Amino acid sequence: MSDFFMNDKYRVLECMAKRQISVSNELIIKLSQQEIADILNFTKTKVNTIIGELKQNGYIAQRSSRGKYVLTEKAKAELTKINSKEAAQ
Repeated sequence: MSDFFMNDKYRVLECMAKRQISVSNELIIKLSQQEIADILNFTKTKVNTIIGELKQNGYIAQRSSRGKYVLTEKAKAELTKINSKEAAQ
C-alpha cells in the first residue's frame, strides 16, 4: 500500500467507493462531506482536508459545486491494489 494511503485517506476513499451510485451511466458519489464525516466518525473539517488532498493528487474529481464526486482511474487502480493485498494476507 502506498504511503499516501497509510492513514485516514484510504478510509475516506473506501467510504466513497462503497457508496457510488449510477447516474446517466456514470458512477458518482453523492455524499456530502458531513455525511462522510458521520459515517467514519470524523469531523467535517478533517473530511474536507482529506477530500482536498484526494482531489489535488488526482484520486477524485468533483462534478458540481455541491458534492457529486467521482473516483478517477487512479483511485480505482489504487483501491484494487490495496484490496488485492488485503485479500492475500
